Amino acid sequence: MKAHTIPPLASLMLVSAGLAYLATSPVRALAAPPGSCAVINHGAVQTSAHGVTYQNTTVRTPDGSTTLTVKQMHYTAPEGDDDSIQNQADAASLLLVSAMTGHHNAACSDWLQQQGQSVAKGLKAGGTYDLAWSSAAISRGSAHVGIGAAHLKLEGSTTAHTSAATLGLTGLSFRNVANQDLLPTTAHAAFSLPASELPALMAAIGGKAEQAPAVHVTISSFDAQRDTVQLKGNGTATLTGNVNATSASGHLEITELESLIEKARAAQQMKLAAGLVLARLVSHTQNGANVWNTSWEGGILTVNGFPLPLK
Repeated sequence: MKAHTIPPLASLMLVSAGLAYLATSPVRALAAPPGSCAVINHGAVQTSAHGVTYQNTTVRTPDGSTTLTVKQMHYTAPEGDDDSIQNQADAASLLLVSAMTGHHNAACSDWLQQQGQSVAKGLKAGGTYDLAWSSAAISRGSAHVGIGAAHLKLEGSTTAHTSAATLGLTGLSFRNVANQDLLPTTAHAAFSLPASELPALMAAIGGKAEQAPAVHVTISSFDAQRDTVQLKGNGTATLTGNVNATSASGHLEITELESLIEKARAAQQMKLAAGLVLARLVSHTQNGANVWNTSWEGGILTVNGFPLPLK
């Protein structure tokens, strides 16, 4: 069966920014997404003063090619009516689908842009927001990504122009996805980003990716792991709705680099394996890990000035 490409690693920060953005809409209710954008259904709903829990949420593209299912979704916010809270949760789910699959639908852009314009106000109001999924799955064609749990916490500020966020993804699994044996099973990120840049980014992730607006993110920590292979890093990134137009630079370290090289060879990714071998030669060793100064731009990863052939 043919493996399809779902770009999870490069998309993790896009997902983070997207969820951070949607987790902070203020009280004004906005209309649900148009049917030409997505079809969203919920099972049982439990509401409280500051949040809502949905059982068995389904997000489906109009052509039926892409589906997200979430067994349980919980969202909390300082304030908001039932309609606005449901729209926030639905938009976050839609963004998860778009970021993880690379699927964009122009019919979603205006709705996400409207959500974003309201969200910027919510961030500046200084609230703390929390969004969590359990037992989620994304399917696009024969490709399948499972997510055991996802958790985002975001803290706004009434004085700073940026908001602090953390995102965790655990229990990741892949089927019929290109290079799935190289992808992480857990990932965590802590970062900050400006509220004012988010609306255009969200419209691009869910809709018109060619707009490629820039969101400037400071990454205090990033950690991804599969088996004994662990990747850690920090630095800065410029995110867009297009993964190939995303850039980043900073510090990177890999524990069990030899195991990663063997995984690349087993996946027949010989260019990547060769690049990692060469990168090992120019790396520094620190606490049992190989470390580099890195940059990512135009789909090319450069370590200590050496470009790695990832494609």
